[in-house]
Amino acid sequence: MRHHKISLIAAGAIAAGALALGSAPLSAQGSTVVKTDTPVTVDVPYVKANSRAPSPGDAITACGANRRQQNEPSTAVDARTPSVVVAGSNDYCTVQLAGGTWAGFYRSTNSGTDWVNSLLPGYPTDTSPEGLASPLHQRGIGNAGDPVQAWDLQGRLFYMGNAFNRVAPQNGSVWVATYDQDAANYVRTVIVGKAGPALSGRFNDKTAIEVDRGVNSPHQGSVYTAWSLFQGNGNNSIQFARSTDHGATFSHPAKISTGSKDVQFADIAVTSNGTVYVAYRQFESGRGRQRAAIQYVVSTDGGATFSKGATAAQFEAFDAADSAGDPEAAEEAHDQAFENADGPESEAAEASVGDSRDCGSGPFACKSGFVFFRHASQPRITADPKSASQNVYLVYDAIVPRTERVSQTTYNTADPQGTTLRVGQGGIYFATLTGGGWSTPKLLAPFPRGHQFFPDINADGGVLHTLWHDSRNDPAYSVQYPPGNNGAVRDAAGFAAATRGLDTYAASSTNSGTDWAIARLSGNSQMPNYEMFGDRRVPFHGDYNYVSSVGGFAYNVWTDTRQVAPGDDPRYLGGEGFDVHQCRTQTTAGVWSADTCPNEGGLDQDIYGAATTG
Repeated sequence: MRHHKISLIAAGAIAAGALALGSAPLSAQGSTVVKTDTPVTVDVPYVKANSRAPSPGDAITACGANRRQQNEPSTAVDARTPSVVVAGSNDYCTVQLAGGTWAGFYRSTNSGTDWVNSLLPGYPTDTSPEGLASPLHQRGIGNAGDPVQAWDLQGRLFYMGNAFNRVAPQNGSVWVATYDQDAANYVRTVIVGKAGPALSGRFNDKTAIEVDRGVNSPHQGSVYTAWSLFQGNGNNSIQFARSTDHGATFSHPAKISTGSKDVQFADIAVTSNGTVYVAYRQFESGRGRQRAAIQYVVSTDGGATFSKGATAAQFEAFDAADSAGDPEAAEEAHDQAFENADGPESEAAEASVGDSRDCGSGPFACKSGFVFFRHASQPRITADPKSASQNVYLVYDAIVPRTERVSQTTYNTADPQGTTLRVGQGGIYFATLTGGGWSTPKLLAPFPRGHQFFPDINADGGVLHTLWHDSRNDPAYSVQYPPGNNGAVRDAAGFAAATRGLDTYAASSTNSGTDWAIARLSGNSQMPNYEMFGDRRVPFHGDYNYVSSVGGFAYNVWTDTRQVAPGDDPRYLGGEGFDVHQCRTQTTAGVWSADTCPNEGGLDQDIYGAATTG
């Protein structure tokens, strides 16, 4: 293998040695130019949509000043004006005054150098005309998130996510907002899919959106959406809806995941001739002997109809799981955190073995003594709207074969052998769909150490861009440990030591993924397991990262904890390296107060981003 060259836009922007080189499947050629990574969510006051002035008590007046969490980011580069970049996230800045999380909306007009932070209109305290007109506000919905974004060719941005209440009536809804004038002006929000008021049963989640920008497409400008519909008992489905009038209206949702029982994590790609592909994860299931796989469906009529589901790849999932020390207490604590807008629901792992997908302290403590956030394998697909090839490109994270080991603790990431728990190294896989079918998936950036997860990919103008989280720089990396944990060093309470070594990496290819130029995006490694959720007792790092590109220019976003203020939780012994800054007092009865200084940096989880060219 030949090493590739990596250069910087600004000299001295990142310390010497900060851009670590990775291996490529074959010989790498070309270079990836990385601009200094900076916060997308900046600690300055937010502005309201369409330059409206906030009214007294408006939750947006706390945003930026209260330094609350942001995670699960998305981004999109304007296809008409690439210097305009937008991003979104689950934004917790509204919890302080509105009681729930909301969809943050962030815009840059200089290729991601500077950002103006805002919110999607319609949150509970939003009395602007745009807010009052939002169907989310009219339905009395207090939370919005899972944001994804896509542009058309006329400067219209389509911003999609889900919305819900954490207590009844839940009113779960999938929405799409439209911005025009290169996202300088908010136009409307429409509801694409609804669920009932009950807290159990049908729930919409995990959204995906794409716009047909195909240079030879008869359906150019159509907006395509997909999401997961959870119905209990594993009967999940992928739903699809389209708009042919620039997001004003959408078709009735239709199930497209035929032939699979348990599915999630949909993603959409549209080729230059307008062929629509939707890929999704199929979970391993005893019902029908279903194997873990990436499934996909195809539409050649602008999303009106789809083919039956087919398999793009089979794999061994890289899903973290563990066993709670007190399962009943853990379940109750997760439910309470969700109701308090203090973290997501965290049901038992889908594929690995155990009753916890994340671990922390107190009721969230697991038998292994590790502290970690949830993660699960998921696919992302893309197609080049300007290419004549009609290729479709796929990335996903999975266990690297022959790295599996018997787990030394209750923590596990690989498929068990009978009752024996196992762990394995997580890696990013890449495959291409051509006229001859899907290629054999190959590791995109093989490296002997480190877990790779949360991948994304985008194609435009003959260039592929990818990004992912990578723990190759974790000084205590072991296939036996979650990222950010050193299981060889334990405190008196049995908790592993915290380590700092999670980074974000990117790669670009100008020859359809045959060769890749790989670069480290994050100028500083992070410790991702700060216990900022569940009353400062469990981590949550979001479920994905995003990259968007126009030609050789790409913008990459990820969740980052480097600005979090560490501290000590006086309520519990052990695990101090995972604790965040907090202020509590104890009564004579031994009861601790709530955290009285939540705005002093202990919750300062941010979205970071970096521009790349390749």
